[in-house]
Amino acid sequence: MLVHVITSSNSALYASELNELFRIRHKIYVEEKRWREPSPDGMERDQFDTEHAVHLVGIQEGRIIAGSRLVPTTQPHLLSEVFPHLCTRPGVLRHERVAEWTRGFVIPEFREKAGVTIKAQFCAAVMEYCLNQGIEQIGGIQEIYWLPLWKRFGWRVTVIGDAAAIDGVLCVPAYFEVSVEAFEGVKKRAVLSRSNLVERGDIVPFVPVQAPAFDASILSTF
Repeated sequence: MLVHVITSSNSALYASELNELFRIRHKIYVEEKRWREPSPDGMERDQFDTEHAVHLVGIQEGRIIAGSRLVPTTQPHLLSEVFPHLCTRPGVLRHERVAEWTRGFVIPEFREKAGVTIKAQFCAAVMEYCLNQGIEQIGGIQEIYWLPLWKRFGWRVTVIGDAAAIDGVLCVPAYFEVSVEAFEGVKKRAVLSRSNLVERGDIVPFVPVQAPAFDASILSTF
């Protein structure tokens, strides 16, 4: 599986893939999870699919099998606009080097078929992209059943608030440290001999030039 980076600056190269991505999201988040009402065009988009969003799309043998979205926390995002009340220790993180990571999925036939390997390959690409871009923390609202997997990858997870049932699924606001160690840990699980991250065309930098470092000591108070 190769994981492609799609931003506002290279989206013209991925017009058909973006349409397929939003159709898959409709099948998963509308038809399967019933998080939202059906859309007439059969595509699932929300208010956070803006020019600031970065879509990471896993493609194998010409079809999308996995995907997720990164949004700068300096922009409106799911945690800040919909679930800020869950961030009780002490509030919503907003920083140029902190990204919200949401809308993650693996299509049904690969969830069990490939097990941890596909998830690890996808997460390795996400971590590599974040390292390349200077992102220092990723996270947001996370379904609680994912947390043991992140820890198996050797990731440092910080829960910043209370657990709550969202549409019947227990979730928590949590962030993961981006580091070389985190990348190497997940890469071992992914059984990758080389990078599977693909960046075509012009890629808009996620982190502004001269953005200050994130003060990770803030998380130690949570």
